[in-house]
Amino acid sequence: MTLTTPRPGVNEPLARVLVGMHDYGSGLDLGSFQVVADFPVDGIPAGENLAGKFQVKSDGVWEFKLALPIADLEAGRLTVSVKDRQGNLSRIDRTFSVVPAR
Repeated sequence: MTLTTPRPGVNEPLARVLVGMHDYGSGLDLGSFQVVADFPVDGIPAGENLAGKFQVKSDGVWEFKLALPIADLEAGRLTVSVKDRQGNLSRIDRTFSVVPAR
């Protein structure tokens, strides 16, 4: 699993969240896919699972295009997780910030 956007540290305004996932063995249990932010996203309260907002962009790549881009965020945390069909959990905890465009 990879979390391409947002990247760790400082980001410019955030218009999407981009996740890559693949499992060569048993395959992914997409019902276990979770993306949780500790800040509101597109009117969805902090702590809610955002996975239902993601669309398949290409093979192994999921994208959530934000209707309301995040222009300024002092500190945020995204937790992304998915299990394979054998129950093994992959998880990424990403801390980042967003600064206004210059």
